[in-house]
Amino acid sequence: MTRSLAVDLGGTHVRFRLVDDEGDAPRRPRPVHVVETRGIASFEAALGQWREQAEVYGRLDAVAVAAAGPVAADRVRITNLGWILDAREIERTLGAGRCLLVNDVTAVAWALPRLGRGDVRELGVGGSDGSDGRAAMAVIAPGTGLGVSGLVPDGAGGFTAVEGEGGHRTLAAQGPREWAIVNALAERFGHASAERALSGPGIEALYRAIASIDGLPGGRDRTAAEIARAAFARSDPVAEEAVATFTGLLGSVAGDLALTLGARGGVYVAGGIVPGWGDGFDAVHFLDRFRAKGRFHGYLSAVPVRVVTHPYPALAGAEHLLARLPVGAS
Repeated sequence: MTRSLAVDLGGTHVRFRLVDDEGDAPRRPRPVHVVETRGIASFEAALGQWREQAEVYGRLDAVAVAAAGPVAADRVRITNLGWILDAREIERTLGAGRCLLVNDVTAVAWALPRLGRGDVRELGVGGSDGSDGRAAMAVIAPGTGLGVSGLVPDGAGGFTAVEGEGGHRTLAAQGPREWAIVNALAERFGHASAERALSGPGIEALYRAIASIDGLPGGRDRTAAEIARAAFARSDPVAEEAVATFTGLLGSVAGDLALTLGARGGVYVAGGIVPGWGDGFDAVHFLDRFRAKGRFHGYLSAVPVRVVTHPYPALAGAEHLLARLPVGAS
Protein backbone atom coordinates (compact mmCIF):
# COMPACT_ATOMS: atom_id res chain seq x y z
CA MET A 1 0.00 0.00 0.00
CA THR A 2 1.17 3.52 -0.77
CA ARG A 3 0.17 6.73 0.99
CA SER A 4 -0.05 9.98 -0.91
CA LEU A 5 -1.08 13.45 0.23
CA ALA A 6 -3.20 15.95 -1.73
CA VAL A 7 -3.01 19.57 -0.57
CA ASP A 8 -5.00 22.67 -1.52
CA LEU A 9 -3.07 25.71 -0.29
CA GLY A 10 -4.98 28.99 -0.58
CA GLY A 11 -4.57 32.37 1.01
CA THR A 12 -6.87 31.61 3.95
CA HIS A 13 -6.89 27.83 4.47
CA VAL A 14 -4.80 24.77 3.74
CA ARG A 15 -6.79 21.62 3.03
CA PHE A 16 -5.15 18.21 3.35
CA ARG A 17 -6.41 14.79 2.33
CA LEU A 18 -4.51 11.52 2.59
CA VAL A 19 -5.05 9.02 -0.23
CA ASP A 20 -4.32 5.31 0.21
CA ASP A 21 -3.59 3.14 -2.80
CA GLU A 22 -3.78 -0.61 -2.38
CA GLY A 23 -2.46 -2.00 -5.63
CA ASP A 24 -5.33 -2.76 -8.02
CA ALA A 25 -7.95 -1.50 -5.57
CA PRO A 26 -9.40 2.01 -6.09
CA ARG A 27 -7.69 4.85 -4.26
CA ARG A 28 -9.48 5.55 -0.98
CA PRO A 29 -9.53 9.24 -0.05
CA ARG A 30 -9.70 9.97 3.65
CA PRO A 31 -11.43 12.91 5.37
CA VAL A 32 -10.31 16.46 4.61
CA HIS A 33 -8.44 18.30 7.35
CA VAL A 34 -8.37 22.11 7.28
CA VAL A 35 -5.69 24.37 8.80
CA GLU A 36 -6.13 28.15 8.88
CA THR A 37 -3.14 30.08 7.53
CA ARG A 38 -3.62 33.03 9.86
CA GLY A 39 -0.81 33.15 12.40
CA ILE A 40 1.18 30.35 10.75
CA ALA A 41 4.63 31.25 9.49
CA SER A 42 5.25 28.53 6.91
CA PHE A 43 3.91 25.57 4.99
CA GLU A 44 6.05 23.28 7.12
CA ALA A 45 4.28 24.56 10.25
CA ALA A 46 0.90 23.90 8.58
CA LEU A 47 2.08 20.37 7.77
CA GLY A 48 2.89 19.88 11.44
CA GLN A 49 -0.61 20.93 12.44
CA TRP A 50 -2.09 18.56 9.85
CA ARG A 51 -0.06 15.64 11.16
CA GLU A 52 -1.40 16.30 14.66
CA GLN A 53 -5.00 16.66 13.45
CA ALA A 54 -4.93 13.58 11.24
CA GLU A 55 -2.57 11.60 13.46
CA VAL A 56 -0.48 10.73 10.43
CA TYR A 57 3.22 10.24 10.98
CA GLY A 58 6.03 8.63 9.07
CA ARG A 59 6.92 8.65 5.40
CA LEU A 60 4.61 9.56 2.53
CA ASP A 61 5.15 8.19 -0.96
CA ALA A 62 4.06 11.27 -2.90
CA VAL A 63 2.45 14.67 -2.38
CA ALA A 64 0.69 17.04 -4.78
CA VAL A 65 0.23 20.65 -3.68
CA ALA A 66 -2.28 22.90 -5.43
CA ALA A 67 -0.88 26.31 -4.46
CA ALA A 68 -2.29 29.82 -4.89
CA GLY A 69 0.62 31.29 -6.82
CA PRO A 70 2.72 30.97 -9.98
CA VAL A 71 4.83 27.80 -10.12
CA ALA A 72 8.29 27.96 -11.71
CA ALA A 73 11.24 25.57 -11.43
CA ASP A 74 9.45 23.50 -8.77
CA ARG A 75 9.03 26.54 -6.53
CA VAL A 76 6.04 28.74 -5.76
CA ARG A 77 5.45 31.87 -3.71
CA ILE A 78 1.91 32.06 -2.33
CA THR A 79 0.74 35.39 -3.75
CA ASN A 80 -1.51 36.50 -0.88
CA LEU A 81 0.43 34.82 1.92
CA GLY A 82 4.16 35.20 1.28
CA TRP A 83 5.06 31.57 1.93
CA ILE A 84 7.65 30.06 -0.41
CA LEU A 85 7.36 26.37 -1.25
CA ASP A 86 10.12 24.28 -2.78
CA ALA A 87 9.27 20.81 -4.06
CA ARG A 88 12.62 19.31 -3.06
CA GLU A 89 12.37 20.77 0.45
CA ILE A 90 8.87 19.35 0.85
CA GLU A 91 10.14 15.94 -0.25
CA ARG A 92 12.79 16.09 2.46
CA THR A 93 10.34 17.33 5.10
CA LEU A 94 7.79 14.59 4.40
CA GLY A 95 10.23 11.89 3.40
CA ALA A 96 8.24 11.74 0.15
CA GLY A 97 9.57 10.20 -3.01
CA ARG A 98 7.90 12.81 -5.21
CA CYS A 99 6.34 16.28 -4.76
CA LEU A 100 4.26 17.93 -7.47
CA LEU A 101 3.54 21.65 -7.30
CA VAL A 102 0.71 23.07 -9.40
CA ASN A 103 -1.23 26.32 -9.36
CA ASP A 104 -4.45 25.82 -7.39
CA VAL A 105 -6.79 26.96 -10.15
CA THR A 106 -4.90 24.81 -12.65
CA ALA A 107 -5.65 21.92 -10.29
CA VAL A 108 -9.34 22.85 -10.49
CA ALA A 109 -9.03 22.77 -14.28
CA TRP A 110 -7.63 19.23 -14.11
CA ALA A 111 -10.69 18.24 -12.07
CA LEU A 112 -13.26 19.58 -14.59
CA PRO A 113 -13.74 16.42 -16.68
CA ARG A 114 -14.30 14.46 -13.48
CA LEU A 115 -17.06 16.69 -12.10
CA GLY A 116 -20.54 15.16 -12.10
CA ARG A 117 -23.89 16.87 -12.40
CA GLY A 118 -24.10 17.11 -8.63
CA ASP A 119 -20.79 18.99 -8.52
CA VAL A 120 -21.96 21.98 -10.60
CA ARG A 121 -24.88 24.37 -10.93
CA GLU A 122 -25.94 25.43 -14.42
CA LEU A 123 -26.05 29.16 -15.15
CA GLY A 124 -26.23 29.11 -18.93
CA VAL A 125 -26.91 25.87 -20.78
CA GLY A 126 -25.33 27.03 -24.04
CA GLY A 127 -25.21 24.87 -27.14
CA SER A 128 -23.78 21.48 -27.97
CA ASP A 129 -20.26 22.50 -29.08
CA GLY A 130 -18.58 20.92 -26.06
CA SER A 131 -20.84 17.91 -25.68
CA ASP A 132 -18.29 15.54 -27.21
CA GLY A 133 -15.95 16.22 -24.31
CA ARG A 134 -13.10 17.31 -26.59
CA ALA A 135 -13.57 21.10 -26.56
CA ALA A 136 -11.51 23.48 -24.43
CA MET A 137 -12.83 24.40 -20.99
CA ALA A 138 -12.06 27.44 -18.82
CA VAL A 139 -12.18 28.08 -15.09
CA ILE A 140 -12.30 31.42 -13.27
CA ALA A 141 -12.09 31.43 -9.49
CA PRO A 142 -12.63 34.56 -7.38
CA GLY A 143 -11.77 33.99 -3.73
CA THR A 144 -8.95 35.40 -1.62
CA GLY A 145 -7.46 36.27 -5.02
CA LEU A 146 -8.54 35.68 -8.62
CA GLY A 147 -7.28 32.63 -10.48
CA VAL A 148 -7.91 31.59 -14.07
CA SER A 149 -6.96 28.46 -15.97
CA GLY A 150 -8.30 26.01 -18.49
CA LEU A 151 -7.95 22.71 -20.27
CA VAL A 152 -7.19 22.62 -23.99
CA PRO A 153 -7.02 19.59 -26.30
CA ASP A 154 -3.52 18.09 -26.46
CA GLY A 155 -3.90 16.67 -29.97
CA ALA A 156 -3.77 13.10 -28.71
CA GLY A 157 -7.33 12.70 -27.48
CA GLY A 158 -6.71 14.22 -24.06
CA PHE A 159 -6.15 17.60 -22.47
CA THR A 160 -3.33 19.72 -21.19
CA ALA A 161 -3.78 22.43 -18.56
CA VAL A 162 -3.07 26.12 -19.07
CA GLU A 163 -1.21 27.65 -16.14
CA GLY A 164 -0.89 31.42 -15.97
CA GLU A 165 -1.66 34.53 -13.95
CA GLY A 166 -4.59 35.92 -15.91
CA GLY A 167 -6.19 37.20 -12.72
CA HIS A 168 -3.71 40.08 -12.86
CA ARG A 169 -4.76 41.28 -16.32
CA THR A 170 -5.69 44.95 -16.58
CA LEU A 171 -9.34 45.50 -15.70
CA ALA A 172 -11.63 47.03 -18.32
CA ALA A 173 -15.04 48.61 -17.70
CA GLN A 174 -18.29 49.46 -19.42
CA GLY A 175 -19.91 52.86 -19.04
CA PRO A 176 -18.83 56.06 -17.25
CA ARG A 177 -19.82 54.91 -13.75
CA GLU A 178 -17.87 51.67 -13.98
CA TRP A 179 -14.86 53.45 -15.46
CA ALA A 180 -14.94 55.88 -12.53
CA ILE A 181 -14.82 52.92 -10.14
CA VAL A 182 -11.96 51.25 -12.04
CA ASN A 183 -10.05 54.55 -12.12
CA ALA A 184 -10.49 54.86 -8.36
CA LEU A 185 -8.95 51.39 -7.98
CA ALA A 186 -6.06 52.38 -10.24
CA GLU A 187 -5.41 55.52 -8.19
CA ARG A 188 -5.39 53.51 -4.98
CA PHE A 189 -3.31 50.53 -6.11
CA GLY A 190 -1.29 51.89 -9.03
CA HIS A 191 -2.73 49.22 -11.32
CA ALA A 192 -6.35 48.12 -11.53
CA SER A 193 -5.99 44.41 -12.16
CA ALA A 194 -8.99 42.09 -12.37
CA GLU A 195 -8.05 40.67 -8.97
CA ARG A 196 -8.29 44.13 -7.38
CA ALA A 197 -12.06 43.95 -7.97
CA LEU A 198 -12.84 40.25 -8.39
CA SER A 199 -11.85 38.77 -5.04
CA GLY A 200 -12.84 39.07 -1.39
CA PRO A 201 -10.53 42.07 -0.88
CA GLY A 202 -11.75 43.29 -4.26
CA ILE A 203 -15.36 43.49 -3.09
CA GLU A 204 -14.15 45.55 -0.14
CA ALA A 205 -12.15 47.79 -2.50
CA LEU A 206 -15.19 48.27 -4.74
CA TYR A 207 -17.24 49.28 -1.73
CA ARG A 208 -14.64 51.87 -0.65
CA ALA A 209 -14.29 53.17 -4.21
CA ILE A 210 -18.04 53.70 -4.62
CA ALA A 211 -18.31 55.42 -1.24
CA SER A 212 -15.38 57.68 -2.13
CA ILE A 213 -16.77 58.60 -5.55
CA ASP A 214 -20.12 59.52 -3.98
CA GLY A 215 -18.45 61.57 -1.24
CA LEU A 216 -19.94 59.51 1.56
CA PRO A 217 -18.66 60.06 5.11
CA GLY A 218 -16.01 57.87 6.75
CA GLY A 219 -16.59 54.56 8.42
CA ARG A 220 -17.34 52.78 5.14
CA ASP A 221 -14.95 49.87 5.72
CA ARG A 222 -16.82 46.54 5.74
CA THR A 223 -15.74 42.98 5.12
CA ALA A 224 -16.70 41.20 1.91
CA ALA A 225 -19.10 38.96 3.83
CA GLU A 226 -20.77 41.97 5.47
CA ILE A 227 -21.08 43.72 2.11
CA ALA A 228 -22.70 40.67 0.51
CA ARG A 229 -25.17 40.25 3.38
CA ALA A 230 -26.13 43.92 3.22
CA ALA A 231 -26.51 43.76 -0.56
CA PHE A 232 -28.77 40.71 -0.48
CA ALA A 233 -30.82 42.26 2.35
CA ARG A 234 -31.06 45.51 0.34
CA SER A 235 -30.06 47.43 3.45
CA ASP A 236 -27.11 49.38 1.97
CA PRO A 237 -27.17 50.90 -1.55
CA VAL A 238 -23.35 51.06 -1.65
CA ALA A 239 -23.15 47.35 -0.90
CA GLU A 240 -25.75 46.62 -3.58
CA GLU A 241 -23.75 48.55 -6.16
CA ALA A 242 -20.49 46.90 -5.09
CA VAL A 243 -21.95 43.40 -5.54
CA ALA A 244 -23.59 44.36 -8.85
CA THR A 245 -20.31 45.85 -10.10
CA PHE A 246 -18.44 42.71 -9.04
CA THR A 247 -20.96 40.53 -10.88
CA GLY A 248 -20.82 42.56 -14.09
CA LEU A 249 -17.03 42.76 -14.16
CA LEU A 250 -16.77 39.03 -13.45
CA GLY A 251 -19.05 38.32 -16.40
CA SER A 252 -16.93 40.50 -18.68
CA VAL A 253 -13.64 38.90 -17.60
CA ALA A 254 -15.11 35.39 -17.88
CA GLY A 255 -16.30 36.17 -21.41
CA ASP A 256 -12.82 37.41 -22.34
CA LEU A 257 -11.37 34.16 -20.99
CA ALA A 258 -13.83 32.06 -22.98
CA LEU A 259 -12.89 33.89 -26.18
CA THR A 260 -9.16 33.64 -25.46
CA LEU A 261 -9.22 29.87 -24.88
CA GLY A 262 -12.03 29.07 -27.31
CA ALA A 263 -13.77 27.44 -24.34
CA ARG A 264 -16.74 25.91 -26.16
CA GLY A 265 -16.64 23.06 -23.65
CA GLY A 266 -17.78 25.40 -20.90
CA VAL A 267 -16.73 28.12 -18.48
CA TYR A 268 -16.68 27.09 -14.82
CA VAL A 269 -16.92 29.63 -12.00
CA ALA A 270 -15.11 28.29 -8.93
CA GLY A 271 -13.50 29.88 -5.85
CA GLY A 272 -15.13 30.64 -2.54
CA ILE A 273 -17.33 33.63 -3.41
CA VAL A 274 -19.87 32.78 -6.11
CA PRO A 275 -20.63 29.22 -4.91
CA GLY A 276 -21.10 30.67 -1.42
CA TRP A 277 -23.62 33.24 -2.63
CA GLY A 278 -25.92 30.53 -3.96
CA ASP A 279 -29.16 31.95 -5.33
CA GLY A 280 -28.04 35.44 -4.30
CA PHE A 281 -25.71 35.50 -7.31
CA ASP A 282 -27.30 37.48 -10.15
CA ALA A 283 -26.86 34.97 -12.98
CA VAL A 284 -28.83 37.13 -15.45
CA HIS A 285 -26.54 40.15 -14.98
CA PHE A 286 -23.45 37.93 -15.13
CA LEU A 287 -24.55 36.23 -18.36
CA ASP A 288 -25.56 39.52 -19.99
CA ARG A 289 -22.04 40.83 -19.46
CA PHE A 290 -20.45 37.48 -20.32
CA ARG A 291 -22.11 37.56 -23.74
CA ALA A 292 -21.81 41.31 -24.40
CA LYS A 293 -18.99 40.96 -26.93
CA GLY A 294 -20.56 42.54 -30.01
CA ARG A 295 -20.29 40.27 -33.03
CA PHE A 296 -19.38 37.32 -30.77
CA HIS A 297 -22.57 37.42 -28.69
CA GLY A 298 -23.84 34.33 -30.51
CA TYR A 299 -20.54 32.51 -30.05
CA LEU A 300 -20.65 33.03 -26.29
CA SER A 301 -24.36 32.25 -26.06
CA ALA A 302 -23.47 28.71 -27.15
CA VAL A 303 -20.91 28.28 -24.33
CA PRO A 304 -22.19 26.43 -21.23
CA VAL A 305 -21.55 28.30 -17.98
CA ARG A 306 -21.50 26.48 -14.64
CA VAL A 307 -20.77 27.25 -11.00
CA VAL A 308 -18.56 24.64 -9.33
CA THR A 309 -20.29 23.47 -6.16
CA HIS A 310 -17.92 20.56 -5.44
CA PRO A 311 -16.52 21.36 -1.97
CA TYR A 312 -12.88 20.53 -2.83
CA PRO A 313 -12.23 20.81 -6.57
CA ALA A 314 -8.53 21.70 -6.20
CA LEU A 315 -8.03 18.62 -4.02
CA ALA A 316 -9.77 16.53 -6.67
CA GLY A 317 -7.38 17.92 -9.26
CA ALA A 318 -4.35 17.24 -7.04
CA GLU A 319 -5.55 13.67 -6.50
CA HIS A 320 -5.92 13.27 -10.27
CA LEU A 321 -2.30 14.35 -10.75
CA LEU A 322 -1.19 11.86 -8.10
CA ALA A 323 -3.04 9.10 -9.95
CA ARG A 324 -1.21 10.04 -13.17
CA LEU A 325 2.20 9.39 -11.61
CA PRO A 326 3.86 6.39 -13.26
CA VAL A 327 4.08 3.26 -11.17
CA GLY A 328 7.22 3.47 -9.11
CA ALA A 329 7.61 7.22 -9.66
CA SER A 330 7.04 7.87 -5.98
